[in-house]
Amino acid sequence: MRENQIKKLRQSQNLSQEMLAEKAQVSVRTIQRLEAGEEASVETLNLVAGALGVGIKDLYDVEKSSDYEEKIASADQKLQYQLGMRHNEYKNFKQLYGTCYIILMLLWGALFGLVPGGVARSVMGVLWVGGWMIMGPLQKYIVLKKVSPKLDAKYPMTANRLDKNEIHKKENDD
Repeated sequence: MRENQIKKLRQSQNLSQEMLAEKAQVSVRTIQRLEAGEEASVETLNLVAGALGVGIKDLYDVEKSSDYEEKIASADQKLQYQLGMRHNEYKNFKQLYGTCYIILMLLWGALFGLVPGGVARSVMGVLWVGGWMIMGPLQKYIVLKKVSPKLDAKYPMTANRLDKNEIHKKENDD
């Protein structure tokens, strides 16, 4: 039996055991066992920590002398590494998408001068404005259907993290 912070963290987020189990993609019984202090695999702890939005080490009061705590600390380091790599790749995707987006819209705007007639120019203008409105939802769709699943497969420890696609700035970057 190990004393842990899972129940306290769950309650602080106003989650029931069922809600946490669903977010963590584990059974309610697993949540009950963890809250009772039973040991679990590092993978299960990662799922629960991810659903709570904390690191694995935050689930326990870590004591450096125990092999179990060292295993948790090691897993948390791996998770942080994978999150960092995932955030870098996601940031690169967003920068590439933004660059392509701006180039496409600039080219479209440059075509205004080549289109003869007022009606054709009006249609081009409406389509240009529509293009600006479509690109945001298109990016979200691409992230949801293409980018995120590939990053989940490449960095499996990050798959159920709530912050997996957030780009974090370092505190020193102002």
